[in-house]
Amino acid sequence: MMNPNVVSEDYLNLQKSIIRKQDELREQFSEKMDFDIKKEDLDVDFPVLPQLTFSPVSGELYRESIHGIVSVISEYQPGLEEELSKLTSILTDEDIVKWIKESVTFNTVYFQTFSERNRISDWLPHFLAEQALRPFMQLLASKCRWMINDFDVMGTCPCCGEPHRLAKTGNDEKKVLSCPRCETEWKQKKVACVHCGDDREGHLFYIKIKEDEVAKIEACQTCTNYLKVIDTSKMLERKTAALLDLESIHLDFVAQEEGYGGEAT
Repeated sequence: MMNPNVVSEDYLNLQKSIIRKQDELREQFSEKMDFDIKKEDLDVDFPVLPQLTFSPVSGELYRESIHGIVSVISEYQPGLEEELSKLTSILTDEDIVKWIKESVTFNTVYFQTFSERNRISDWLPHFLAEQALRPFMQLLASKCRWMINDFDVMGTCPCCGEPHRLAKTGNDEKKVLSCPRCETEWKQKKVACVHCGDDREGHLFYIKIKEDEVAKIEACQTCTNYLKVIDTSKMLERKTAALLDLESIHLDFVAQEEGYGGEAT
């Protein structure tokens, strides 16, 4: 119902395999990561991750995560194997530290420059860096779960800073925002656009897809951004935000065709 073939089956299978690998890596790293986050050291008006004065990610474990993601990509895209091998072989310890930092802050310019300097496909380093970082961000999110509803961050995930993309509703119809990047969930404080905060009546509206009873698009006339809303009460199994985001990618295409939001991810 949530997969109307707007992207190829190969792409979906690759992404699903990456998500499974990230789950494995998160479990593998959970006992190896020891860090303490204190709420009194943080400003609740900004996301947690960019505020940290220390890196919760070990360079050694991050390199291990990169190799794990590379193994999945190589399996599904054998044509990239040579380029991936080159990329992992040239990564210095200094590069690893930079990849962690620049991934956290969405520094696409850094990765573009890295690609050009090393003659690597322009999309590959940033994609790999981001996918390898996600198991660590999910572990960070689990550490912050107890305090995350006290944060009030406009337009982004209060844990990692990812722009809002997805929300879940259940039988009570209350909306829970959910981050596909770090799997943080938090309650929406009021009925308003999650991107710009406009709460005037009529400025939010919904776009529904024919024959799709599970997912819809919440669009804002003020800022022209959108949010994907998934009714999980109509689903037979519980799914992660990352998987829901992937399976509802058709909503991104529909929203953009209607003039809302930016590029699909």
